[in-house]
This record gives sequence, C-alpha cells and structure tokens, in this order.
Amino acid sequence: MSGGLARYHDEARANMPELSAASPFEPGPTSIPSGTVTFLFTDVEGSTSRWEQHHDSMTDAIARHDALLRSEIERYGGFVFKTVGDAFCAAFARPHQALHAALSSQRRLSDEDFTAVGGIRVRMGIHLGTAVERDSDYFGSTVNRVARIMSIGHGGQVLVSDDVRNAIADDLPTDASFVDLGMRRLKDLMQPERVWQLSVPGLPSDFAPLNSLEARPNNLPVQLTALLGRERDLEDVKQLLAAHPLVTIAGAGGVGKTRLALQIGADTIDRYANGVWFADLASISDARLVSSAVARALEVKQSGDSIETSIVEALKQRSLLLILDNCEHVLDAAATIANAILKQCPQVRILTTSRQPLAIAGEYVHRLPSLSVPEASTTLSAAMARDYGAVALFVDRATAADNRFTLTDDTAPVVAEICRRLDGIPLAIELAASRIKVLSVPTLAKRLDERFKILTAGSRTALPRQKTLTALIDWSYGLLDKHEQTFFNRLGVFAGGFTMEAATAVCAHGGIDEGDVLDLLSSLTDKSLVLADTSRDGERFRLLESTRAYALQMLDGDVSRLAMERRHAEYFRSMALAADSRHRSEPTEAWLPTEELELDNFRTALGWALHGGHDPLIGAEIAAALGSLWVAVGLNAEARNWIALALDHVNVDAHPLIVARVQLTLSTLVNGAHSYEMAASARDVFERAGDEAGLADALYATTWQLTEASKNDEALEVIERAIAIYRKSGPQLSLARAIGMKAVVAEHREDFETSRSLNREAIAMFKRLGCERLAGAVLSNLGATEFLARNHRQAQIYFDEALAVFLPRKNIRDLLIVYVNIAINLMLLEDFVGARDAARNAFQNARATQDPLYVGEVMFLLGSVAARDGRVDDAARIYGYGRQQFESRGLSNKIQVHEAATRLYDTLAASLGPEELDRFMAEGAAWQPEQAVAVGQSI
Repeated sequence: MSGGLARYHDEARANMPELSAASPFEPGPTSIPSGTVTFLFTDVEGSTSRWEQHHDSMTDAIARHDALLRSEIERYGGFVFKTVGDAFCAAFARPHQALHAALSSQRRLSDEDFTAVGGIRVRMGIHLGTAVERDSDYFGSTVNRVARIMSIGHGGQVLVSDDVRNAIADDLPTDASFVDLGMRRLKDLMQPERVWQLSVPGLPSDFAPLNSLEARPNNLPVQLTALLGRERDLEDVKQLLAAHPLVTIAGAGGVGKTRLALQIGADTIDRYANGVWFADLASISDARLVSSAVARALEVKQSGDSIETSIVEALKQRSLLLILDNCEHVLDAAATIANAILKQCPQVRILTTSRQPLAIAGEYVHRLPSLSVPEASTTLSAAMARDYGAVALFVDRATAADNRFTLTDDTAPVVAEICRRLDGIPLAIELAASRIKVLSVPTLAKRLDERFKILTAGSRTALPRQKTLTALIDWSYGLLDKHEQTFFNRLGVFAGGFTMEAATAVCAHGGIDEGDVLDLLSSLTDKSLVLADTSRDGERFRLLESTRAYALQMLDGDVSRLAMERRHAEYFRSMALAADSRHRSEPTEAWLPTEELELDNFRTALGWALHGGHDPLIGAEIAAALGSLWVAVGLNAEARNWIALALDHVNVDAHPLIVARVQLTLSTLVNGAHSYEMAASARDVFERAGDEAGLADALYATTWQLTEASKNDEALEVIERAIAIYRKSGPQLSLARAIGMKAVVAEHREDFETSRSLNREAIAMFKRLGCERLAGAVLSNLGATEFLARNHRQAQIYFDEALAVFLPRKNIRDLLIVYVNIAINLMLLEDFVGARDAARNAFQNARATQDPLYVGEVMFLLGSVAARDGRVDDAARIYGYGRQQFESRGLSNKIQVHEAATRLYDTLAASLGPEELDRFMAEGAAWQPEQAVAVGQSI
C-alpha cells in the first residue's frame, strides 16, 4: 500500500507546475492560521440539478470530490475550517499555498471521470486579509469577500483578489499567469474589487462573463461599509419579494432601511433580466416631482401624455426590481406611481423604504426592528457581545474612527449598555462610535444623557437629517400635524411602554379627546415613532429611548410638562393601589406578568414624587402598595431605598395610615428587630384606626419575627388573632398564608404533627387558588418541619419539589431559602458535593438580595464547606462574620438553634484552641461586606 501511495503522489506532482523555492510547504495543517490569512473557497457549479438528475451517481462523485479537495488542501498546508454541502472553506498561512492547492485541485478534478453525473466543475475564489477566528471558524469582511469573489466565477475557474495578486505577482508557479478581469462590483456593495483569473496551460481559460453586478443593468450606489446584523431581515424581505410584487421596509429613522434595501437589490439582481434600479426620493420636496425622479432613475424619457404613462409603457415588458427609497414625506405620490406600475407591469417588483407604509392594495410590510442587543450582564465577554448586531456595528465603526480601538471583556458590557440605550438604532450607534476618537467607552456611556449634544458627528456627505440624532428625529416630527405632535410629546412621560388605557387616562385632555387616542396611536405607529406589540393578550406600545428623550425635550418647552408628569404619577398610584388589592386575593401568577411590565413607569412615578419632591404622598402610597411586586421580582433592595425616601419625606403625624402601610411593607423586606418594629408600629396604628384588614396583615407580619425571637407562645396568640379576622372577612389567599404561618409557629413549638397538618392544609388552599409559587413556599416549610423532626430523606423530597416550583420563576428570595434548606439537609445526609453546590447557589442568591443577614446566614454553610476543605481559619472568620450579622439585628438567640451555625461552631471548637478561635472570629466580625463576599466566592 505504501509504495502505491508514494507512486500516486509522485505522478500527481509530475503534472503540477514547479513549486517556487521561496514557497516551502508543510503537508497537512498544524494549527488554524491566524493574523493575515489567505482563504480558498470552492463550490460545485450546478450541483443541485445534478443531484436531482443523478442522485445515486452523485453520492459517489461528491465523495471523490471531497476526498480529492481535502487531500490537496492539506497537502499544501491548508486548514479546512468549514464545509457546506459540496462547498469547501479553507485557510492558509501564505497565499502561495492557496494558489498551489487550487491549481492542483483543478488538475486532479479534470483528470477524474465524472461523466456519470454530467461532469463536476468547481469554481474557486482566493483572497487574503485579517479575520476574526472563534471556535475553529472565521468571521468578518475578509471571509465575506472571498465568498463573493468565488460566487461570481464559473466552474473550472480560479479567481483571486487584487491583494492576492499583489502579494505573489513576482513569484508565480511555472507557466501560471494572471488575467485581468477588471474592477468588479460584488454583492456586498463594498468598494469594487479588481478581480484576476489564475490560468495555467492544460486547464480551461475561456469562460463566460463574470456574474458580478455588471452582468445586469443597474444604478445601485456603491456602499463603503459592511451591512452587519441583518441576516434574518435580508432573508425575510427576499422571501416576501419573491412572493409579492410590492414590499415596504418600514421602520424608525436611522434604523437602516435604505442600507437593507440596497443589499437586497444587490443580492437578488440575478432574478431580474433588466436589473435593479434605485430611485432616491429623499431630496424631493415637491410631491409632483416624484414621477420625474423615478423616470430619471429608470432612464425613461417622456414619450406620452405624462411621465407616469411613459414609465408604465417602458416597464410593461421588463423584468426588474425598482427601489423607491425614503417615501414617507411624499407618500401619496409614491403610492400613485407604484400602484400604476403594479397594475400594468407584471414582471416588475417594487421595494420601498419609508417610515410609514404606502397603504395601497397588494403591499406587504416588513417592520424593520432595531439591531439585536445583549441583555444587561456584567459577565458579558467580548466574544459573546460581537454576536449581537448592534455591538458588531459599534465595533466596526469605532475601529474605523480609531484603529486603536479594541473590544475587550472589560469594555464589552459597557458597549452593550451604550447600544441598549441607543435602542440598537444603527445611525445612533454609528454617531456614538465616531466619538471613540475623543471619548473613552465609559465616558461615552456616562454622557449618553446628553445624547442630543454628543451624537452630532455624522458623515459630511450624509443627508442633513442623518448628520445628528436631533435632525434624524426632527425629520419624523416635522411630518406630524399639530394634534399628533401634542400627543407624541405627552407620550414621553411613559417609561418602558404603556397600554392604550394608560395613554388615554394620561394624555386625553386639553385638546385631545379619548376617542382620538386609537387613531393617534395608529398614526404614530404607522410613522414609526411608536412601536406596537400586539403579540400579547393586550396591546402594548412604547417609544424608543432616544425618541422618548426627544418627546420630553419638546415637552420641556411646554408649561404642561409638570401637569403631565402629575397625571402619569396619579395614574400609576391608582394602578399600584389596585395591584395591592389583587395581591391580597389573587395568585402571583395572575398579576405578575402585567404588573412587571410597568416597573419602569412605577419607578418614574416614584422618582418624580420622591426624588423630585413633587408629591411625597403619591410616592409613599406607590412604594407601600407594591410590596408583593418587589418581592416577587426579587427587588427587595430597590424597594427598601424607595421606602426609606418615603419615610423621610412623609410626616407621620399628618398621615399616620399612609406611614403605617409603608412601615408594614418595609417589615416584609427587612429582617430581625427592625422588621418587628416596623410591623408592630403599623399594627398599633391600624388597631387605633379600626382598620381590620391592615391589622390582620400587621399581625401576620409580626408573627414571623416573634418566632425568630423564640417568643412562640406570643406568636401563636398573634397568628390565631389574624386567622380569626381573615376567616371573618377574607380574603382566602391571606387566610391560606396565615395558616401556613401558624404551621411555622407549631414547628418552632416542636409540635411537628400539627405543623404537618397545617402545612398540608395551606398547600391544598394555595393550589385550589392557583397559587403555585406560594404552594412551593409551604412545601419548603414542610421540608423544614421534617428536617427538624430528623426525617431528612423525606425533607429532601419536599425541598426538591419546592425547588422545581421556584426554578422557572427565578425569584431570588424563594431560591435562596430553598437552597439554604437543601444545603443544610444534604450535609446531614453526608452528600457533601450536593451540599457544596446548593451552598454556592444560595450564596449567589443571597448576594442578589443585598441583605447582609441573608449573606451572613449562607456564610455558615460556606464555612462548613471551607472547614471540610481544611480552611479552618477562614471557616472561623466566616462564623464570626455570620454571627455578627445576627447579633447586630437583635437575633443572638437564633444562632443557638441555627443548625448550620451550631454544627460549624462545634467543628471549629474541635479543631482550634479557644484563643485562636476567638481571634479568627473577631477578624471575621470586623469584615466589611465586600470582604465577606470575596471569601465566599473563593469557596
């Protein structure tokens, strides 16, 4: 076998041009090339029809083709990084290697007998440049360009870029030559490429004209930048155009409608025998001139009664794509000429771009969204960020502005935040990226509040409305009538979106009737100033952040801004009060999806009322009413900040009931003595006022802290009093919660049988009411009961069931509690690996609550893990820190009965001497929170 293989390679080499002495080759790839890379792309011409006609024979033919190409590519040091069907994508460290691999492959392919499938003819393209390498694949403009170069060739033809030709012009293989095929426009619409054909004796050299844009008539302008992040939109619009004669790309200003339309025209030009024609209507100020602009673009001269008639007559027998760009300010005229063409010219397709659809029969609208942006994350890496279109565009344009710019893991989250705040709008991102030459990424992010001042560095050759962010929105705003402008300005008070009901309640006054709202919203949505989401059960609308900032800027000059903000705050106060009522009687699953959507509006109202000092009472009522929402979404720390502001700004003597409700909400968001003080203070106010509903809630809130303080008899009296009120006046949900709390009291009294019975009763009630999350919470409590009764395996079953309920809901407090229980229980079951994992998960959720007591409690678990790992000194410091958190909140007694704490202390006392243990514990007690977190993360 070895002798046969050696002879085969010798014979193959004898048919090849001599290798240059300056071009040594290493057979087979040693590693994926980096830096400046030469790419060879190949593709079998007409393979689809061959598969249909000769399916069985093609299987063998393509197998031989694949083996041959891979052999030759690797023989000359190439790395095959991707195959797509019968197409090969290979990378080489040097251009000579790629050329020799291409010529050798073409010679061997020509020697093969592929007559059974009608022949196999392979087109090839070679280009060099830098490319982003990730996971053994390449990305970037160099890769895109070599694919385009290969695609314009024919089977048997090898095309190379001007960069490749210049790199090896003086060192070609023997008898090889380059044939200049001239400057060619490629489908990516970048700078035209000078293309060369690589020719050698013995291989075909005469081919049909290249399939570049010059092969079809067109007037498409050359684009000097790459289209990024629009792969899905490209395919969607192409499919629409294939099926429908008129397609409109509609979207907000600066979102990239024109650039997408040009790319589609270039990519689909082969479909149209008479080419693609682009008519830019942006500069037309007189609608009567639209037909003349279209005729000029199509190179049609007037020959009949009107220009419109001449256009229609000229296009009746033509197959072409007509792009009408920037139609929003001449909608009627653009619609008229488009309608006339569609009715009489069956082979014409029309693609329009506009901030508002034409609204004529046969039109299909593609709403162009903003570029994709990552969710907020501090752990976003540079590689992950580049997968999002908005970040990829920012990086590309920032690099063009300053070639020293590099996206790093440190700056990626900040760049992502910039892109989010600019709503993924390409023009805004380009304007921001251009500032990189004078501003650092963090400084740019900080100054986005001044976006209308700093985003002013547009291209000198751009249309005036595309040179600044202000001008961009000015153009759309100027197309609105006075009624629409007033309504648009008022919508600026909403943050994060709004419903039609909210828009009516807040904006319908002073010249705008309630009956006008639907039509106004429809008009602003059509004009891409408002985004509508109708995918939910109810409609929801929003302004982009930059558009909202503009609306508020316009409202600034209006004396009604303060009145509008008051109407907004009052509306969301009424919504918060209604929400508070729902929280008492409906399951979390029923109200959370809609209320969570309004978080930004609640925050805006709170900020206006409390930070702005405009009406602290409104702020206090909102903050108090949203207690269940804050907890359900895990925003306890934020809620505490709002409530602290409310308590600072509202006079308790003047408004005792409002302050009591704020205190009661705060009691559910804090721990220890402070929680009890708040709930007890509220209880006393409600009792004096005869407010039984408030009193029952306050009694419920005080019960937990009484059990924490081991005042179990008092706790039982208090919760039974609350239950009596709930049984008399309801609601059932509050009664179920109180029964669950009574089960906790029974557990603390070591009456485990009563605790089991009450827990099961509460679970059944919650499930009957549809409260799965609360049922999960009681399941966790039932596990705790079994834990204390030393039934650890049964406890684990309940904890696992509770975790299964909590995981999809992602509530950090729920997850924290169940992970703590699981960690302690698994330690006692001697599953130390599972205990470590649960403790780590508990720690992450404890940190997210920003509550030091929770962190301290979890630290006992991590201390046990550290002690098992031999880090006894760290474990002692951890115990000292955790104990300090409890003692500082008046919960010293809880340490004595805390399972993880007592077990950890026993372990430490057995490992360390008294003096050493006291010293380490004192060091931990003096830790700042960040020191404790740093140690906790290391375990």
